[in-house]
Amino acid sequence: MLIDAVTESYNKYFFGDVGREIYDFFWGDFADRYIEASKARIYHSGDDSVALVTQTVLLYVFNNILKLLHPFMPFVTEELWQALPNQKEALIISSWPQTSLPRSTHLVKRFENLQALTRAIRNARAEYSVEPAKRITASIVGSEEVIQYISEEKEVLALLSKLDLDNIHFADSPPEDAKQSVHLTASEGVEAYLPLADMVDISAEVQRLTKRLSKM
Repeated sequence: MLIDAVTESYNKYFFGDVGREIYDFFWGDFADRYIEASKARIYHSGDDSVALVTQTVLLYVFNNILKLLHPFMPFVTEELWQALPNQKEALIISSWPQTSLPRSTHLVKRFENLQALTRAIRNARAEYSVEPAKRITASIVGSEEVIQYISEEKEVLALLSKLDLDNIHFADSPPEDAKQSVHLTASEGVEAYLPLADMVDISAEVQRLTKRLSKM
């Protein structure tokens, strides 16, 4: 999708759009999410073939990002390109990435839901000033289909959201302690409940909010 969008912007001479599109993907999707998510498969899967596929995808994406960036940053991208394994030609004469490749909108939607869930939990942690290293409990609520594919990415969810892997619960209805939890609606059909007592000192939080309320 990025290759198609950037190629179209290049053809229209919309270079500002090209720079923004590549930056948003490289920083927001690839570096912030996929590289982090891949660690679960590379280091914790226990399966060399799974790790190899993950490394191959990382290399494929990075190769194509360098190609898309090359008109902007020819010297830096060429240097990085030459440092990658099995490069037989210079980046400047390499072929442009393939466009109009097949894609699965169904799988894209699934990953977007996982991203939205991760983002919502991260935002909640920041709002309640949860210590970065602290692992917290979570209950994920959704339909049977949603629960199935998100539970398959349980390790990735725990890694990206700093959740306690042994205390991630999946269900089709809210947990019993829902009223004492932070309720998050991540996306259509995906909700999360984070027990408040697991994230903050409740008495200290009450005092903080009381002070805030009196000031207001």
